[in-house]
This record gives sequence, C-alpha cells and structure tokens, in this order.
Amino acid sequence: MNTLIKNLDEENWHFLKVEAAKERTTLGNLLNRILEEYKSKENNAAKKAWNKIFAAKTLLTKANAKEMLAASKSFRKEYNFEG
Repeated sequence: MNTLIKNLDEENWHFLKVEAAKERTTLGNLLNRILEEYKSKENNAAKKAWNKIFAAKTLLTKANAKEMLAASKSFRKEYNFEG
C-alpha cells in the first residue's frame, strides 16, 4: 500500500531514512515496527492503569452496597421508575 505522510519534519524524515539504512530494511518496515512497539507499550500502560484500579481497596463494604441497593430500589419504586 502506498501512503503519503504530510507535515513530517525534514530532520525526522532524514533520521528515519538513516535508521532504515542502518538496519538494511525499508522505511515501511521500520515504521511498521516502530508503530507495533508503540501500540504494545500503550496497551501495557492501559493494562497497568486498569490493574491499579482493580487492585484498589474497595470504598464500600458489602453491607454498605446492600444498603445502597435497597435504597435505590425503594427510590425507584416510590417514583415509578421500576422496569
């Protein structure tokens, strides 16, 4: 697939060309590898963030949660939001 990249700094373009030549590969292959590494890093960062959230200490006890559920059910019933 042929793709046009606009607004790429001349310095960055030159850097990519030099790196591709050092590795004896094409610019396309180099960019694909760079993007795959970036996506992998982003996915790992997202997983770490979610793991941090899921590992956090809970704010409510089970008893508190049951009380809140009962209160919300009562509220919904009182104002005919059941369904």
